[in-house]
Amino acid sequence: MDQRAISEDDDIPEIVSPPVMVAETHRIFRLSPAFDDLSQSSRQIAFVPAQTEQIARAIATAADALGRDWQDERAFIADSTETEERHVVGDVIFRSTPNATTIKRRKRE
Repeated sequence: MDQRAISEDDDIPEIVSPPVMVAETHRIFRLSPAFDDLSQSSRQIAFVPAQTEQIARAIATAADALGRDWQDERAFIADSTETEERHVVGDVIFRSTPNATTIKRRKRE
């Protein structure tokens, strides 16, 4: 068997395939905890492009590696925004934000 390295001058055959169609939307849902758990140093927020809140919640639940149930409306609230940009339905961005901490004042002596 003749095995030779492919050099930059060699033609690499192009594989022709049909374009992949993906669902897109201008609506993004922001799912966030309904209350802050101050025992945690941060809280998770999910940004999900979807046509409906129910679909956004289902996508976030399926994509969450920590197994949170984003479909629980008592635990997570949803807000939506229409944007000028198109977004691929099914993409999920999980973002951690620090919890609000109480500021301790030093006592003056």
